[in-house]
Amino acid sequence: MTITDSIRTYLNWKETHTNAAFINYKIRLEQFAAFVAPKEKLTDINGDDIVAFHRSLEDKYSLNTISYSARILKNFFWFWHGRGMTHFNPKEIIPIRYVSADKEIVTKEDLEDMSDLLQVDNLQDLQKKLIIHLLWDTGMRISELLDIKISDINDQGKDGLRTAKVRTRKSMRYNLVIWGSDTNDLLNRYLGMRLCMDDDNSNQLFLNPKTGKVFTPRSIQRWIVELADMATLDKKITPHSFRHGKANYILDQGGSVRDVSALLRHVKPESSFQYMQLSQKRYEDVARKYLTTFSNFQLAS
Repeated sequence: MTITDSIRTYLNWKETHTNAAFINYKIRLEQFAAFVAPKEKLTDINGDDIVAFHRSLEDKYSLNTISYSARILKNFFWFWHGRGMTHFNPKEIIPIRYVSADKEIVTKEDLEDMSDLLQVDNLQDLQKKLIIHLLWDTGMRISELLDIKISDINDQGKDGLRTAKVRTRKSMRYNLVIWGSDTNDLLNRYLGMRLCMDDDNSNQLFLNPKTGKVFTPRSIQRWIVELADMATLDKKITPHSFRHGKANYILDQGGSVRDVSALLRHVKPESSFQYMQLSQKRYEDVARKYLTTFSNFQLAS
């Protein structure tokens, strides 16, 4: 079997259960195929080709990206190893688990600073204001937020809280998210304007009034960068920074990793442990508790 055919077959299988990963897998596998040319057959590939490919990425990509690439190729070759179509053991591919030491997070104060810049009587400002409040309250991924339909939103409860079902593209599972009364007030105001918009996708919650189409993640990213600059936050904030910020806020309020896992809807509970290292303040507070002070300690003269 040729490398091109093996990639096509694998991607067809991959697309049946994870649309989100399909694009990233396609890009990296096709890049790998171009790198190993003129080798044409899958059986011609060995572990040395994998090593050489990832070394070629070192000058252009981050360690995190290279690690992700290694996982993609390992999954790909495990697939064909199971079908007896490879001549080397995929265990040779060892992805380095690289975790950035510092990830920017949005704090409650950051949210308030950005929100204060936006007016509720202007449709575009109101959209931005509602989006950042929903990201903060729910810890949603941006893809989940942009997929929300008006019909997904449940009626408001007596306590002012409101919920919606969202689909996680990564796992294709539906989960419930919840937000508070202040955010719900913004939503009710926005819905009054939103339902008056003339469009063909009337069930989508967030539409660009200029195009009538759903906003792209890139558009939201650009908004947030602009808001962070206007609020002089001096941070490289992304939509995902709200999710990290929510996790840290839960922990800072005395919540547990289990609470983070539940509220951020992690499929694997161990995913929540990455948030334990994000807050420098929390790390310093914990470390300070276990430092020893010697009352009679003196520096030698």
